[in-house]
Amino acid sequence: MTGERLKALRKNLGLSQVELGQVLKINASAISQMENNIIRPSLDTLFLLSKHYGVNLHWLITGNGTMYGAPQGAENGQTTQRLEKIKSFLTSELTELLRSKEEMLQSESFDLSVSGEIAAGPPVEAVDSQLDVVSVRRSMINGVIDDYICLRVNGHSMEPMVLHNDVVIIRKGQNWEKLAGLICAVRLDGAITLKRLSLDPKRKLIVLFSVNEEYQPILINPSEHEDITLIGSLYYLYRKLQ
Repeated sequence: MTGERLKALRKNLGLSQVELGQVLKINASAISQMENNIIRPSLDTLFLLSKHYGVNLHWLITGNGTMYGAPQGAENGQTTQRLEKIKSFLTSELTELLRSKEEMLQSESFDLSVSGEIAAGPPVEAVDSQLDVVSVRRSMINGVIDDYICLRVNGHSMEPMVLHNDVVIIRKGQNWEKLAGLICAVRLDGAITLKRLSLDPKRKLIVLFSVNEEYQPILINPSEHEDITLIGSLYYLYRKLQ
């Protein structure tokens, strides 16, 4: 590993991490992290080591050859070609490192608080206290975590699609026209409900439909209410298996 060769070189030169850091214009903790393969030295750092101490750059990067001096008989053209290969190697290594980091981030889990109940029936008053938490993988989330709200369903009007006690993740959004036709969370005078959103432009009404046919649609004239707010649309749901 490059870090092990860097450490061997430093000890061969009789330098402390602080002294080597001063030459490379980086702090001692960065030298320590490089030597322990926590971070990779930049190409500029490796070139500076090679130039300042006459280190064989090929050895420093690949471990092949001797610690000091370029291979005998190398001409300028061969040296340039070798450096291009080294750059290609480092680019490949960096690409792999970034891919691994991306995979790690995508597999990372976040806890979303179930911050209240949402009615699947007549609207119920919103509850702000935390009821529970659900673990969500980063790969499931499009955007930032703050764009989502997690609520527990109370009622049966959206069955069989959404069941009583399901936990729904709502992606925040306030564009009524864009979210029309989707299952949405709507706040009506301080109470929130989960329904399929529809708009009636002619009568200037908002219509909230249930999936369960036993429940009648809710017709809303915005002028008759102090607060009518679109919270967002259904993004995902969790259901406990019996």
